[in-house]
Amino acid sequence: MPKRFLSLWFRYLLTDWKAIRQPELKGKTFVFAEPDHGRLIARAATATAQRFGIEVGMTVADAKVITPELVVLDHKMGRELKLLGGLAEWCLRYTFLIMLDPPDGLLLDITGCAHLRGGERGYLKDMISRLRIIGYGVHPGIAYTIGCAWGVARCAEKDLIVAEGGHRNALLPLPPSALRLPTDLLIKLQNLGLDKVSSFVHIPHSVLRRRFQKELVLRLLQALGQKEEFLIPLKRGCSI
Repeated sequence: MPKRFLSLWFRYLLTDWKAIRQPELKGKTFVFAEPDHGRLIARAATATAQRFGIEVGMTVADAKVITPELVVLDHKMGRELKLLGGLAEWCLRYTFLIMLDPPDGLLLDITGCAHLRGGERGYLKDMISRLRIIGYGVHPGIAYTIGCAWGVARCAEKDLIVAEGGHRNALLPLPPSALRLPTDLLIKLQNLGLDKVSSFVHIPHSVLRRRFQKELVLRLLQALGQKEEFLIPLKRGCSI
């Protein structure tokens, strides 16, 4: 049976968690911040804060210029990993094969699981609706490869379930960030005007390796299913 993978992206993981614990913060503008070379830097921001233009990596001083009433909370290193561990345990009702995808995601091997809930659409609807009721905003992607599922979850607005043979078409309109590339490589691609996977997918691999490092080719082949990638699941009952 061909593998099927589900990527879950918790875009507002920390701030959703805090709003669940303190309901009075729901819908408010707040960030988690930590010191960095004498400045407070935002490490997580609510959807409301981001709509105002407050971004992760921005100094709190600049953020307060935008929104003077901004609430600033202390960021603790490792909290995201603990939250993902708890969410992975919650997801065991859907599959036992789950891998943490820090800082804000999970990867699930759902091969042979979806039929228990009426197929992949029903399976996904049940899972996502329950998570949203709890208070977590989550964006999913399902595909035959880990790389494609990951890219769809983070960069696609529709067609979140990729059918067999549809990986290439699903990836073509997405930005290079859908391929899990490092920031320096993304900047290089952007500077050259290669703003979609379709911009470079037809370039010979030898040329891509020479100009953009071997990681670009590796991630492209993995997403397309031309190079195998393995999900290493958590051991049930392990400490996070």
